[in-house]
Amino acid sequence: MTPTPPAARPYDRVKRALDVVLASAALVLTLPVQVAVAVAVRRRLGRPVLFRQVRPGLHGRPFTLVKMRTMLDVDPARGLVTNEQRMTPFGRRLRATSLDELPTLWNVLRGDMSIVGPRPLRSEYLPRYSPHQARRHEVRPGVTGLAQVCGRNALGWDERLDLDVAYVDRRSAALDARILLRTVGAVLRRDGIAHEGHATMGAFHGPANRHGVVERPLAASDLPTRVAWLNDPAVRAGVSIAFEANLPDTVAWFERVRHDGSRLDWVHHDRAGLPVAMCGFTFDGAGRASLYLYVNPAVHGRGHGRRSLATLVDRAHDLGLRALDLEVRTDNEAALRLYRSAGFQVDEDADPPPGKLAMTRGVDERDGVVTHGR
Repeated sequence: MTPTPPAARPYDRVKRALDVVLASAALVLTLPVQVAVAVAVRRRLGRPVLFRQVRPGLHGRPFTLVKMRTMLDVDPARGLVTNEQRMTPFGRRLRATSLDELPTLWNVLRGDMSIVGPRPLRSEYLPRYSPHQARRHEVRPGVTGLAQVCGRNALGWDERLDLDVAYVDRRSAALDARILLRTVGAVLRRDGIAHEGHATMGAFHGPANRHGVVERPLAASDLPTRVAWLNDPAVRAGVSIAFEANLPDTVAWFERVRHDGSRLDWVHHDRAGLPVAMCGFTFDGAGRASLYLYVNPAVHGRGHGRRSLATLVDRAHDLGLRALDLEVRTDNEAALRLYRSAGFQVDEDADPPPGKLAMTRGVDERDGVVTHGR
């Protein structure tokens, strides 16, 4: 969604003048540092030295953001696909010291950005914002901002975007001065450089639901993660998987099922964008669906299975299903507690394979509230 331009404030004109003065002075003072960093990037990471990407600015209008490069190029043959794989120790140091941000001062001088404001995020996030979150584009994006001095990438997406909107509503010379002072401290302490489980910050897929879950369809980019989870001993101990998962077979499976109208597959993220579960339904055509649920082994025991299952119950209600069915290993006590707490009961009429229990749950109301489980 493209935000509707709001009325400007008197401070906005003063703010733009201050941006020009401060950015001009900072560019002159940091020019030797930028040259030295550029040489180091060229030697460590190769060309190009600068990272350029189109981002939405004031009122959602696109501009080209310029920063120092901190990651290696995508190279599947070398296993360089995700941000975590492409990030090098050198790149982490650049981000920790914020030296990679120095070329962004040119964006400030051009009028694309401000010294202080919400950080410019990816263009594909625009249609995912709620109307409240989209208000972050009522001002120019900033080199630093309120969210950056209140936790940076360690914040969850809901908190981060709420702080962006709070800045829009409260912006003033005094607030900008406090943010700039706190930015110095945050950089020196190297606070919030990355969110748990990510090289920087997990992707934003939209506002979280009432269970704190962001749900999106399974995508081809999720398949390496799916293979890693299915081969993790913690996951295999909880589900009956007889095969050794590998990427080629998983890709072939995904190509077969991605347009299959008899099933749906999702990835669940927490509020910060960390993938916490993969799940799905297979429909039988009579108002029932069998479900599966794999929880990220790195976050077992934190309640993510409980929240994902509650989300699946809500989704079943939205789809008009009459019942959900599943099979669970008889020795998986944690899963049995989880499903029983969500209202699942043993299906005495079913004939599950040896070592498994068949469970079922009617979908007659949108409760989806469970209190126990992994």
